[in-house]
Amino acid sequence: MAKDFDKTPSYFNNEDAFERYLGRTSYYLTLQNCVEKLIGIINPESVVELGSATGATSIRLAEKFKDTHFVGIDMREDVVNIAKKLGCGIDNLEFTIGDMNEYAKKQVDNDFVLMLYSFHHIVDPIENKIIFLNNIYNNMKQGAYLCIAETFIPDKANGIGDYRSILNLWETRKQEGFASTFWNALGSVDEEGISKAIKIGEYCGENELLAGTLVVKRDDEYLVQPSFLIDIGKKAGFNVILNQPVNTLEDRIILFKK
Repeated sequence: MAKDFDKTPSYFNNEDAFERYLGRTSYYLTLQNCVEKLIGIINPESVVELGSATGATSIRLAEKFKDTHFVGIDMREDVVNIAKKLGCGIDNLEFTIGDMNEYAKKQVDNDFVLMLYSFHHIVDPIENKIIFLNNIYNNMKQGAYLCIAETFIPDKANGIGDYRSILNLWETRKQEGFASTFWNALGSVDEEGISKAIKIGEYCGENELLAGTLVVKRDDEYLVQPSFLIDIGKKAGFNVILNQPVNTLEDRIILFKK
């Protein structure tokens, strides 16, 4: 596994970079914590995570909830192979290759569908997100949940083209990314340990800011406003159970129920 974290990370197909970067940020861990709480409350028999990447969330949840069956689905064979390796030996967990858009077109047998930082990867045109929600609603069981844990463009922003508001938000996320990954990476308080933690924190912060420019350009980062998601979810037929922030960085969970 590559050890170079000075370059722009591909943290969804590189286990090492994920552990150094996204997997240690306060916002990612907070979303995971909130999803874990919801699953503990709802107690579904089966959960599918769409866009499961290297499997960090599905593995954590499967280890916590032994009586629930978990399936992670991702379209990239390389990350699925990493997830299978990391999740090997967990009896209530499996990973498989698949496209979440195609998955939504078929019968969805799971009680709980999870999308953590993956909904925004449904590519433009934005109508594709509407099609996805309509498809998955039509194919889900009555009473099943769809949980979208995501970063959103602020509703106070003047639409997805409000570059200033978006970049201001990601400047804040840069600072939070540095702070949280620095403290998670700090293993010793000698010069070497502090220097290493600073390097990892800077790596995270700079690439968080880079992500903001991709959001502005809608280049592989196709975020939407929460009000938009609520609106298209309702039009698809879903009931909105929760629409709550998990921090002040525009990360929130929207929980739909059929």
